[in-house]
Amino acid sequence: MRFGELIKQQKPELVVSRRHDAWMKKNGNPEYSPEAIAFATDALTVAPRERRGTVSGSSINSCRRRQIFTFLGWFQLPPSGKTAAIFQNGTMMHIRWQMAGLTEGWLRKAEVPVPHNFLHLSGTMDGLADDGTIVELKSINSNGFRQVNTFGPKEDHIMQVATYGTVAVNDKAVIVYECKDTQEYREFVVGITKDLIAKVVEVAERVWEYIDNQELPEPLPECEEKTGFRYNGCPYRDRCLTTKNYEHAVEQAA
Repeated sequence: MRFGELIKQQKPELVVSRRHDAWMKKNGNPEYSPEAIAFATDALTVAPRERRGTVSGSSINSCRRRQIFTFLGWFQLPPSGKTAAIFQNGTMMHIRWQMAGLTEGWLRKAEVPVPHNFLHLSGTMDGLADDGTIVELKSINSNGFRQVNTFGPKEDHIMQVATYGTVAVNDKAVIVYECKDTQEYREFVVGITKDLIAKVVEVAERVWEYIDNQELPEPLPECEEKTGFRYNGCPYRDRCLTTKNYEHAVEQAA
């Protein structure tokens, strides 16, 4: 059974949608709360988080080599103008939703750092709802939006919120996808089950095993062919395939 069909059958209680919809209908030109305005000011002025020496919960299901290059502090290729615009659009989508949530009250906190944890993972949750549910916000194009409507949340995103749930000891998250082309959105409830937690622990331990043993995993098959979104979107694609081992990777980070 497809995940989307399972969600429809279970009809879990949505954390965000009802209150967000009601607030939006009354606030076409919103007046945000002082808390929301203060949050947005900080969000637009605080320097990006330093990722050297860390493994991020948001990338737990991504390419292992990329995780290690980030851990070592490799220089990243600058994005194209189009890619930069996509990143900025995603940032503003996050802030818009977070300001609405803080003003209405369905969002208790925004941009919540993950606590110190046994997996030594870093990261920032988009927010915590008023009932403590983890909230993750995603901006997505029309094609991607059709896919999540049919098949449910993307695996990478499920693993991301499962990681946050594992390290923050939280058993529920919601992922909100907004279509950047139409502003339609869809909310999915994700239970942080024992099976998901076990998978997060297994993947995180494997990443740290590579780092502790100073080993470099093999490139992804599609990257060796220089195709696919993981290769085209990788900020290390200019050096990854010519880096043969961990020692060589460390040299390039110096």
